[in-house]
Formats: sequence, structure tokens, C-alpha cells
Amino acid sequence: MRDVRATVGWRDDAKARQLALRRWSERNRFGVMARDLFGDADVATVGTDLSTLAEATVAAAIELLEPAVPFCAIAMGRFGGAELSYASDLDLVFVYDGAGGGQAGDAAEAQRVATGVLRLLGGTTPAEQVYEIDTSLRPEGKDGPLARSLDGFVHYWDHWALVWERQAMIRARPVAGDLALGARLLDALEPRLWGPGLDDDGLRDIRLMKARIERERIPINEDPRFHLKLGRGSLSDVEFTAQLLQLRHGVRATGTMPALRTLVDEGVLADDDADILMTSYRFCERTRNRWFLVNSRPENSLPTQPEQLLWLARSLDVTPTDLRESYRRVTRRARRVVERLFYGRA
Repeated sequence: MRDVRATVGWRDDAKARQLALRRWSERNRFGVMARDLFGDADVATVGTDLSTLAEATVAAAIELLEPAVPFCAIAMGRFGGAELSYASDLDLVFVYDGAGGGQAGDAAEAQRVATGVLRLLGGTTPAEQVYEIDTSLRPEGKDGPLARSLDGFVHYWDHWALVWERQAMIRARPVAGDLALGARLLDALEPRLWGPGLDDDGLRDIRLMKARIERERIPINEDPRFHLKLGRGSLSDVEFTAQLLQLRHGVRATGTMPALRTLVDEGVLADDDADILMTSYRFCERTRNRWFLVNSRPENSLPTQPEQLLWLARSLDVTPTDLRESYRRVTRRARRVVERLFYGRA
């Protein structure tokens, strides 16, 4: 954190600060990539390193904006789970504490800081972008305010929070700003998140949402038979299965891999099933990360063009045939576990 402060803090011009922040982030991301390519970092290490880098970048952005109210950025999704990939955007929600003054003024100040974070990190053009930010997991989604007060957050959860929002909150983690405020929010939401358990209606809602994602979310130009993120038995299958089991059995853990290990420790998940799911997760994540590095574009399926598939396979020290067969093998085994544990099919 001292490094990014030294790089950015002394500049007065907003554009200069944004450029310095982007250059600092890119320089450090290049270091993560180099360690990955030289075999000095496994999937978990890459995810942790990318997440730590993102945390420092978001924290620097908030510091530059000097919030006049207690303000915290909560990481969600893969960012919250400290399992970012090279292609990941940053899922963020913002909370503030409006107890210290006029409520309308506090809300306006929090909105200023949240908007400033999006401008600093998202930029106004692709060339200025440090990260792509997604704030759609906030209460009321895109229709809600960018920053919500602590009391407003709790009120929303008491009256309107849906099952998918409980599922998303499993991976919530305070990462920047007033971390004590973020911890207070998560403490307040804990009984609302875990207390209700998961009834038949909630179970059905999660399964229907997952089935809809499988049908609708794979882009037309990406091969559904070899999709590393949304394919049968791939990353989203593993993530959804872990989260459903967590909600059903009250198992707290933030990231997908830690969740699978904790589910085993709690006697919820068999060792063999966990090994199969973890193997698929590691394979798909490593291949997806490598494809991003080889192709420099966030595609999520194995390439369909023979030449591109050859580039990717060579970077992983396998043949194209072996790469496709490995995908089929690990995801087929994982899907059988998902069918049984997630969908409840024998």
C-alpha cells in the first residue's frame, strides 16, 4: 500500500493520478503474469495476488477521494473470494455510515466518493481503464443508489433481499476504506444471511437461476462444449455447488476452494467429491488464465481455430488433443457430482 501511495499521492491533477494508478497496477499485474508463466505461481497464488493488487488499487482510489463520512468498499464475487482471474472485473458494493451529520449531506458525500471510485478505476475510455467495475450486486441493483447507508442496507435486507442476494453475500469481504464499518455491515447481515437456512423455494430458485445461466449466458461466438466458465462441470458449476451447500448447511467460507475444504471438514462434502470439483476448478481456471495471456482477450472457451488452440496447448506443455480430452475428462466427472449434489439427481 505504501508503494501505491508513493506513486500516486503526490500528484495534484486527477488525470495524472489516474494514469499513475493505471501504470502502477499494470506494472504489478505484469509481475503476477511473469510468475505464472514461469511456473512460480499456482492457480490459488495467482488469484490471491491479483486480488491483493486490486484491493490496494481500490484503497488508493478511496484515499485520493478523501471521504468525509465513514465509507467502505465491499468486494463481492470472485474479488470477495480472493480468486480473481486475469479476465475478472471487480464486483463492488459501497456502504457508508450516515450517523455523523445531516443525512442528506452524508448520502451525497458517499455518492460522490462511489462515483469517483468508478471514474478513477473505470475511466471514461478503454485506454484510461484500470479495472472494469460491476456494482450490480448492490441492493436494488442498477436502480439503487451506488452507496447505501449501513441502516439502509440492513432495512433492505429485512424486507426485500432475495435468495440470489444471500448467495452473492456469501463471498462479501471489506477491502478498502473504513474496514471496521464493512465488518459492522457483515455482522449485521450475518443472521439474515445464514439464519433462514435454505427452504425448498430457495433451493428451487437457485437451481432455476443456474439452469437459466447455462442456457442464456454463453456468447454465440464461444463454444459451449468447451466453455471454461459456464460449461457443464466447469467453474460456475463448482461455484454454485459450493454456495448451495454452504447455504443449506450454514458453512461459512468466502472463496470457492476454501469453501470446498471447509465443507469437507464439516462433514458435508465427501473427500472424493471435493477432489473432483477442485480438480475441475483448477484445470478450468489455469486454462482460462493462460488463454487470456496468450490471446490478450477475455474469452472463456477453448479456441475453435486450430492455430489458436495450438498456441494455447503449447503454452500449457500439452498437445491440442490432450487439452480437449483433459477438459472433457475433468468436467464430465465434475458434472456428475454437480448433478447429484446441486440438482439432486441420482
